[in-house]
Amino acid sequence: MLALFTSSLLAINSVSLNSPSLPQKLLSPAPIAQFLPSDTPVLGLVDTKTEKWQSLSRFELFAQIYSAVENILPAQRGLNYQTDIKPWLGEQAAFAFMPRKEAKLVSLNDSFLLLVAVKDKQQLQAFIERFKEKSSQEVTARQYKGVQILEWKPSALDLPKNTPPSTLPLKTSKLPKSFMAAISDLPRLPVPKPDSIKNKGMAIALLPKYIVIASTAKPIEQLLDKPPGGANLAQNPNFKQITQHPQYSQALFTLYQDPNKFLSLFKSFSTDPSLPFPIPLSAINTAQVEQYNSISGLVWEQPEGLRLQLNAYRKQPSLANVLAPNTTQLLPRLPAPAYGATTGSNIYGQWQMLVTVLNSNPQFKDVLAQFNQSITSITKLDLSKDILGWMDGEYALFFYPTKQGLISRELNMGLGFFVQTTNRPKAESTLNKLGESIKTISSGALSTNTHDNIDGFNINTWEIGEQSVFAHTWIDDKTLLISTGLGAITELLPQPQQQLAKDYNFATATSSLPFPNQGYSYINMGSSLSWIYSLAPTTFNNPNFQSFKQVIGSVRSYSTTTTTTSKKEQYDGLLVLAPAKK
Repeated sequence: MLALFTSSLLAINSVSLNSPSLPQKLLSPAPIAQFLPSDTPVLGLVDTKTEKWQSLSRFELFAQIYSAVENILPAQRGLNYQTDIKPWLGEQAAFAFMPRKEAKLVSLNDSFLLLVAVKDKQQLQAFIERFKEKSSQEVTARQYKGVQILEWKPSALDLPKNTPPSTLPLKTSKLPKSFMAAISDLPRLPVPKPDSIKNKGMAIALLPKYIVIASTAKPIEQLLDKPPGGANLAQNPNFKQITQHPQYSQALFTLYQDPNKFLSLFKSFSTDPSLPFPIPLSAINTAQVEQYNSISGLVWEQPEGLRLQLNAYRKQPSLANVLAPNTTQLLPRLPAPAYGATTGSNIYGQWQMLVTVLNSNPQFKDVLAQFNQSITSITKLDLSKDILGWMDGEYALFFYPTKQGLISRELNMGLGFFVQTTNRPKAESTLNKLGESIKTISSGALSTNTHDNIDGFNINTWEIGEQSVFAHTWIDDKTLLISTGLGAITELLPQPQQQLAKDYNFATATSSLPFPNQGYSYINMGSSLSWIYSLAPTTFNNPNFQSFKQVIGSVRSYSTTTTTTSKKEQYDGLLVLAPAKK
């Protein structure tokens, strides 16, 4: 976000600013939320304190990023952060969408603005002057309620005389005819409208301790229209909720959204003819949005790396979507190192919640019906009742290194799936029926077999010739294990030699996340990247990739979890980063 408002400042093509006379309500360096109306739909806050961002340089990822910015940005922009921006930059910056007035339509450009704290007005003026000579547009100045607003109009870019089509066809000359027939009904790719490609205009206003930036003057005027003493966002109980978060003062980035106010604004944006791409309103479930009062998010630094948390607060407490917490019973059975894993509980319950959401949208409802019909046509089984209906316990899906099984000989990967059930007979019936369906589809090329007493387990397999492509066994009366072949599954029995639950990387990635929770999603970046690089060693060993590999390789893992109560839904994520090289 720092780069966002910095780039916006550079786009000002600036002019010198004079100190205007301001209403009394704007004369103090108040927190940004006090400037904004109480019904502001969206506010994003960035803490720009130097010490906070310098602290991140202890991680190799940010050390690399800072080095790149210092080397690349000055060359491209004639800009140096230390000398051009740091002298005037205050301790906070923000972006916001101004609320929609009554039923009036509003465009994206007429709603969005940036506010940046200024600690040294003279340094800011000097910064603006240094870019004044680069301006090719005439800037006009006018007064609005005692505040000087400087603005310049957008100018069209020089475009080719040949008007591009509204959609781009896929390049199909080298694709098989059978493939093209299958995708003939897919929509073409939209391209931006020619009249939407232009140098956007800009408007700015300098307030005591803040500079306000927007594409047009309208959102700035709306900000200044807020009556003295009127209700502001800082007084909004929903916004106050995020300010009471224990990490609020430490957050690098904070997000607040009123989903209902933003939905109204979003619908207005969809009518804006200047947008380069259409907004698909049909994909938004209004009834779902209306269940929530506010959505908030924070990003902060912790010893392992960067932590993210999102909270969606309900208007009315509800237990409708609250699933039983995951007890991590299956974690000791997962292998380490794994490329990645996802754990949780009650797949059937999660599927039913998803079906409810999809069926509330006519477009998605039709797609879901077609999908279910396709599954039934192929397998003779009903997706909800037969395939997912018995998956009501904990589950774990994981990818792990192995040289055995369906996808392992060349790719060195196995896929495993544990799932618990209270209806084992139904699960066994489904697997048997599925095996018979696959036999029929393969015209007898696939056969089924049973291997008795392998490490004490009876393993059922599907085989094509001598290649085992699918295997499953019961770990206990309620726990089924499925994997990609006999060889791959035997590496997991009776337990893997190294357990993910005891793995240092996994423990580091999850120990600070909330517990109990609905399960984890975990990606081991080290092993995953090594696997990706092994797929095309010539390409990834190319010198052009080395800088990228060095940066992405400093990310050790990414893990997430969700926690659901009657009052809110919470998402937590942790990016574990390697320390900076000395």
